[in-house]
Amino acid sequence: MVTRPPDGTCSRAYIPPDCHKFDADGVIFYNRDLLPGYSALFRHADGDLNYCVYLIPGNPKINMDKDLGHWHNYLMKEDENISKAFVNTDKIERMKAASLRLGGERYTYGDHVIVIGDAAGMIDPMTGEGIHHAMESGKMASKFLQDAIEAGNYGEHVMAHFRDKWLAKFGNDFTWSWAICKLLYHFPILLDAATAAVARKGDAFLAKWADIMTGRVPKIHLLRPEFVIVITAELMILLWKRLTGQPFKKPSLKKD
Repeated sequence: MVTRPPDGTCSRAYIPPDCHKFDADGVIFYNRDLLPGYSALFRHADGDLNYCVYLIPGNPKINMDKDLGHWHNYLMKEDENISKAFVNTDKIERMKAASLRLGGERYTYGDHVIVIGDAAGMIDPMTGEGIHHAMESGKMASKFLQDAIEAGNYGEHVMAHFRDKWLAKFGNDFTWSWAICKLLYHFPILLDAATAAVARKGDAFLAKWADIMTGRVPKIHLLRPEFVIVITAELMILLWKRLTGQPFKKPSLKKD
């Protein structure tokens, strides 16, 4: 069923509490040369820090097969924002890596079988995250298989209907994500505008933004006026500052 190679790749390394001074819950970092990929730091309840790098398709300068190790180590040691979170990089565990199948596989069914979650490529092309879609597809699969058991039919033509169901649920969201990836690579200023909008509007806006980014809410909601108006306004401000040579102060999401 699944015959094509993975689309992207990601790394991760756990950092013990005595090797970092990171006190936020989580931060995502977008390096312009890595776009539409990104890196992130997430702090666990036990104090361990999860450092990861995602290589997302869309950047012709990135080699998915060879560049992950370079970016993982380079950002950890050279990036001004990420490197300052670490106290002692020598004690950090060796990088681990995993492949990413993005945007859904063409065939996720067969005779007596359906495929869900990461194995079926149900990972958001924009974020490289698939937990929500894995849980959602699992719930859908359990209901679908219950109906199949009751009908006593598990043939391929029946299993094919499961693909129709998950495509209807979040397939269009993957299409939007691919389009956004292309936009971010060509127009990285959009990220600055979105960050400025979140900083200006506060927690309520951030919560709605997070729902969209994690897949809980379809990405087409980004076209709603509450997002379009605010982000466009911030974009105009940034463009004006660029045209007039005014310094650009990076917005901070931290509270005093």
